[in-house]
Amino acid sequence: MRAAEYPATEHPATERAVRAFVETYGERPTHLVRAPARVNLIGEHTDYNDGFCLPVAIDRELCIALRRNEAPELRLVSEQDAVPAVIPLPPPGLDTPVSARAPGWVRYVEGVAVMLAAESASRAAAGSGGSRAAAGSGFPAGGGLVPWRGTLASDIPVGAGLSSSAALELAVALAGAHLAGLTPAPTELALLAQRAENLWVGAATGLLDQFACAAGVAGHALRIDCRTLTTEPVPLPGGLAVVIIDTGSRRQVVTSEYATRRAECERAARALGVAALRDLTPRSMDEAVARLGRSARSDGTTRPGGAAGGTGPDPVALDPVALDPAALRRARFVVAENARVDAVAAALRAGDAPTAGRLLLAGHRGIREDFEVSGPELDAAVQAASAAPGCFGARMTGGGFAGCAVALVDRSRLTAFTDAFEPAYTALTDRRAVLHVCSAVAGTSVLDLG
Repeated sequence: MRAAEYPATEHPATERAVRAFVETYGERPTHLVRAPARVNLIGEHTDYNDGFCLPVAIDRELCIALRRNEAPELRLVSEQDAVPAVIPLPPPGLDTPVSARAPGWVRYVEGVAVMLAAESASRAAAGSGGSRAAAGSGFPAGGGLVPWRGTLASDIPVGAGLSSSAALELAVALAGAHLAGLTPAPTELALLAQRAENLWVGAATGLLDQFACAAGVAGHALRIDCRTLTTEPVPLPGGLAVVIIDTGSRRQVVTSEYATRRAECERAARALGVAALRDLTPRSMDEAVARLGRSARSDGTTRPGGAAGGTGPDPVALDPVALDPAALRRARFVVAENARVDAVAAALRAGDAPTAGRLLLAGHRGIREDFEVSGPELDAAVQAASAAPGCFGARMTGGGFAGCAVALVDRSRLTAFTDAFEPAYTALTDRRAVLHVCSAVAGTSVLDLG
């Protein structure tokens, strides 16, 4: 399969969503919302540690065609499911038991409606919509709960680590906000969508996915500071191709070890005396580990035990309760990964693809050995890609365990890269990968169809 031949349908998601709306409801939609997928170049599992990341919003999109609904409900028909999502308005309350929440993809739609309603109620209790508007929010009291009906079409593979769930959440949020006459900023959309995923769906994700899909800039990667919620576009060199490698393996975020990794990072931050791992550099972390070791030796509470895979001071003297070996490895990865984000951004600005590629490979080694969220297919994809001609470097992307890798490839050598990669990956895994050469696109948006 050629690198440009990521599995595409005969018609793009925009056309399919509009056509499905006419076929389902017998009239034309008034609006079309699109939300892109994203691929993260570097900065994995740093978002919930208040750190930095460098994603790209890409040209795989989820689209919703819609118009106002007379019935007091949100109704969304997906091309991938014969059973529609039907969310009564007002939606369920935040205290609804997990067992009573909608299953599958419908829970993401329901969660956004719940968060919109909670936001509305909170602001109404605090005062008028005018006071909220003065604070600069696009979600004033009473907004975001206009009933609508729609149809959904998507070119984003589910479970591949390309943020299909974030795209769905953002599209639903922007649909409701736009019909209510609101213009929320990308940051507001992202935060609301993240709350839906954390508090309603139950996935302990950071803000990376929602922020990248909401705020993407065409032709650029986006350096995100997850503490200050600020972004900086980083231009992608013209001769550099960003290639997604879909390994064919799939994961479920909620049932993976994602929450465990997050808890380990929080435990490490507490033991090292910082609010978040973002507050450490490689040097200051080494110093904090050494101080912790000296403190543990002084009260006689330590026992032998190393931190396999770590680098830096010998952690034998660490208190295994305060900072266990697993938490130390997670912290070392996150601290190094934050530094790699700025290094990759600088390399891209300078057009230095070889340096950017080497940093991606270093990131993959860290996420495999210290953070331990890679998987056999992901490792095989990185191995085959990095050995192929024209490849500067590769790493797994997304939450981990399965899904996609990303490679930086000399655009003039894409054919040679693909010809070498495909048989090498199949030999390692007995699978066929699907490749897509990405274009960096703008973030979530809405089009008035008249």
